[in-house]
Amino acid sequence: MSTLKNFATVKVSKSIWALIGILIGLFLLTSFIDPYFFSIPAVGVTFALAAPLGLLAAGQTICMLTGGIDLSLAMIAAGAAFIVSVKSPSGTLNALLWGALFCIVVGSINGLAVGLFGMNPLIMTLGMNAVLIGVFTVGVTTFLKGSSSMPEILVTASNATFLFEPFSWPLVIWAVIGGALLFLLTKTGRLIYAIGDNAQAARLAGVKVWQVQWATYVICALLGGIGGVLIGGQSGAVAISLANPFLLPSVAAVVIGGTSIMGGIGNYTGTILGTLILTVLSYLLATINSSEAVKQMIYGAIILTLAWTYSKISQNS
Repeated sequence: MSTLKNFATVKVSKSIWALIGILIGLFLLTSFIDPYFFSIPAVGVTFALAAPLGLLAAGQTICMLTGGIDLSLAMIAAGAAFIVSVKSPSGTLNALLWGALFCIVVGSINGLAVGLFGMNPLIMTLGMNAVLIGVFTVGVTTFLKGSSSMPEILVTASNATFLFEPFSWPLVIWAVIGGALLFLLTKTGRLIYAIGDNAQAARLAGVKVWQVQWATYVICALLGGIGGVLIGGQSGAVAISLANPFLLPSVAAVVIGGTSIMGGIGNYTGTILGTLILTVLSYLLATINSSEAVKQMIYGAIILTLAWTYSKISQNS
């Protein structure tokens, strides 16, 4: 058992160092093409832009560790930002509470459907995504009619520097939440890994599997909501499609970071590096004037390639 644990630790360590090498290589290549990218302000902007993606990818990480996924996360993020903007006239704190309540409700529905009723996570969250699109499409002209601008305090916080560059408030928020998630997965996350590895065995061992899965999807939705508010704050306005460009990258960052789509294997450290790699890659593609369609094709290719790789590894193990 000790030998196996040491082997796993070495394997993770090697993958993390490989990701760091890729990140450094991309950073140097981007800096060579655009020397401004090597400056402290540009690094600060990169971190600020990476923060929302890092939060959405955090939610996907814990879902995928249980063997699931949340394809409704982009709409949850957009919906939370939309609700905050509409409710902002009644006070920013009240608006944020409404946004959090929305995330908890949607996350609870996803979690109960997957954990208690045994629905396939992909089908359930894809269906929830369609429902949310319909609700907000109707809502913008009826019961959700109102402001489409984010509160000024959130716009400022989403773009402001924290003390000095390259630190910003989005980076600080990401660091605090990311640190808490790392602690959770390292110290108390064994149930999440156990369920992802073998849910039936975990259930026989006395684990309340459905409760863990419910909590997982609620946390995922809340992380998506925070990310959505940051995205809305950085853009200054909200729309139904606000977070759509973040869905594929949020999954790609997780699989790049080494989390298995089969569940039970991975960590958030890898996801953080995957997030930074995709953010730098996005900057590089923007520098050479690549379209959003090209970016989505690259993200999709990354997901398919790594999914195929993990599938082969699982079959051979």
